[in-house]
Amino acid sequence: MKTACSALASLILIASPWTGAAAEENEADPAPSAADADVAGEDETGETEEPNADEMADQLNSQQQLQQTFTLKRTINGEVVETTKKTVTLSPGAPYRPTEAGETTLQQVQSAFDSEVLTRVEAFEEAKLDFTIADSNRDGRMTADEFADLVHSWRQTGAKDAEAPTEEIARDRQYKALLEVIDPEAAEAEYEAYAKAKFAFISGAQETIAREDYIREYLLDFDTMDADDDTLLQGEELMRFRAANRGETIEGPAFSPSQASPETGR
Repeated sequence: MKTACSALASLILIASPWTGAAAEENEADPAPSAADADVAGEDETGETEEPNADEMADQLNSQQQLQQTFTLKRTINGEVVETTKKTVTLSPGAPYRPTEAGETTLQQVQSAFDSEVLTRVEAFEEAKLDFTIADSNRDGRMTADEFADLVHSWRQTGAKDAEAPTEEIARDRQYKALLEVIDPEAAEAEYEAYAKAKFAFISGAQETIAREDYIREYLLDFDTMDADDDTLLQGEELMRFRAANRGETIEGPAFSPSQASPETGR
């Protein structure tokens, strides 16, 4: 087992000014010419109506889009390891902040970028927080039911989701989501069985697991998924780790609840 490294991922974001960009469909649907407007504005008596300036402005605004580009830098131990640019395109009707409590576009881009990579130190902090949340009676031990409830909360909030690294895995995820819609009760019972099988594996078939043992098992999963031993998980490594957290796999049918987690290989 590797010792915890001191690497931390941080973000530096630089937002460029908002710029207006004409929507592509504008070329196929040009604004009417002055002559066209005159013809369209004639009433039954042949008199010409003056165009409404407010309506014309609303029509032009409805054909515009807004773009904002962010430059994001990921640093580890003070060294920049990745720099990328993300461009977000919004229509005028799209809210900058969906609700008063919602995230701004900047915060959404930052959160998505941050979730693409997980360091070992971050995994250590995750495990500590997970145990605190799961230990509902504060007795310093986690039960199978408490772990199953924890996994259920991840599923409800998407807290442990990771992007599918391949189209095949993405399609498999969509298929499983369809099955959940068709029979949600059966799907939930199956996921609970996976979670309890995972708990039996990490607890050594005991009824409870201590905080330090849970953290150790969590980091063992991290080390197993860290194929290149760089103390970072991203792409397929990260998705396999997230699946292992729940006691599942990322390809093919989920394993039998009677089995220990096959993703860990331990």
